[in-house]
Amino acid sequence: MSKYINKRIYSDVESYLITEIDEVKGTAMAIEVEKRIKPKMIPGGFAAHCPELQREFAAAEPVIRKGAKAFPIKRNKDGIWGFKREIFFAHHVASFTEEGKQQLLATGWEIKGEFFVKYELTKSGKRKTTFEKLGTLSDTCGYFYDYNF
Repeated sequence: MSKYINKRIYSDVESYLITEIDEVKGTAMAIEVEKRIKPKMIPGGFAAHCPELQREFAAAEPVIRKGAKAFPIKRNKDGIWGFKREIFFAHHVASFTEEGKQQLLATGWEIKGEFFVKYELTKSGKRKTTFEKLGTLSDTCGYFYDYNF
């Protein structure tokens, strides 16, 4: 039976399929999944209303999200699964003049793709990290996207 982690974000739920797990070490590999539906839209409200969303998502099968890649996760001491990530600030490159771009580069910002990125550093100069919580293991994929907004 497949295992999932369901991360609630306001009314939406992101889901991750656990592809490998080592319960003893508290490590696993996860990949983001989604459920694809064509919700029944009823005109009304701001744009439309989707009255059967819960039922439609519950009936749909999860599929791996396009472009998703498996990534390692760990269980913390509270039993919550997640991963460490670096803390950074980002600005879109296109929003700066040439002079502004040069000023950012001169003050420690890096260009990563379409973004200027600056990592938050510790007093010793190492990049700061945080534990991004995903959730606990579940037997069901709880993926949900709230079309009613």
